[in-house]
Amino acid sequence: MADVKRGTDYPVLKLNKASDLTAVTKAAAFTCELTGGDYKTIFIMTPAATGTVEFAIGNGIQGAGANLSVAVTKDTPAAIVLDSGYFKNVSGTDKDCVTITPSGSTAFLIVELPQ
Repeated sequence: MADVKRGTDYPVLKLNKASDLTAVTKAAAFTCELTGGDYKTIFIMTPAATGTVEFAIGNGIQGAGANLSVAVTKDTPAAIVLDSGYFKNVSGTDKDCVTITPSGSTAFLIVELPQ
């Protein structure tokens, strides 16, 4: 899996700096770093084809239950807010990351909300 690292592959949006936001396109499973603390993160997704985007639960104490599967429609933006406590891995090789699996090529805008 190719990692998406904050500050390298996507910037954290700052107030009144929407021009700094850059989309990342992924077509296979990848991990996204969530190291800003226990924040909420918005994932804005625009898929090239109708399908799903799956967010894996984390391996921490809050990561109980099933993965989240979001239905997406071709060329139609969709957004979801994730709580890092439920989705972030707290140990292992993917520590501080969430694993995301799109069913096909999908552009992601990733915004970490301030506390």
